Amino acid sequence: MQEIEAKKQLKASEGAHFFYTLIFLSASGIIETQFIEEKCNQNLQLFVHLVFYGLIIWGTYILITLIPRYKNAAINLFFNFLDICFGIYILLLLFYGGRMYQSPNDCPTEAPVLFFFLETFLLVNGIIFAILFLAFVSYVLKRFSKSQQVYDENKEEFYDA
Repeated sequence: MQEIEAKKQLKASEGAHFFYTLIFLSASGIIETQFIEEKCNQNLQLFVHLVFYGLIIWGTYILITLIPRYKNAAINLFFNFLDICFGIYILLLLFYGGRMYQSPNDCPTEAPVLFFFLETFLLVNGIIFAILFLAFVSYVLKRFSKSQQVYDENKEEFYDA
C-alpha cells in the first residue's frame, strides 16, 4: 500500500503559510546579513535570530508537506502536532516582541531597521491571531447555538408526547 501520493490541489492555508514564511524569512535573512550589528537597549538581535531560525525550520516543514499527501494517520497526526507547536512558537515570539516593544527603549533611533521589523512582525501576527481568536469564538458560539436549538427541539417533543 502506498503511503504517499501527490496532492491534486493546494489548500488556501498552505499557500498562505508558504508566502508568510517566504516574506518573513526573506526579511529576517536580509536583516541577518546587513543590519544585525545595530544595537539598542533591547536585545532585538535575539528576536531576529529567533524569527529567522524558526522560519528556516518551518520552511523545511512546509517543503516536506506541501507537495506530497500522506495517507498514514500517525504521520498526519504528527504534522498536525507540528502545526500547533509552530503556532505556539509564533505566539510566544509575539509576546516576547510585544514586551520589548512596550518597554522604554531607544531602538527607533539606534536600530531603526530592527525596530521596524519588530513592529511589522507584531502588526502582522497580531492581526492573524486576532482573526484566529474571532474565528474560534464564532465557532464556539455556533456550536453553542446549535446545541441549544437541539435542546429546545427535544424539549418540545417531550412536552408534545
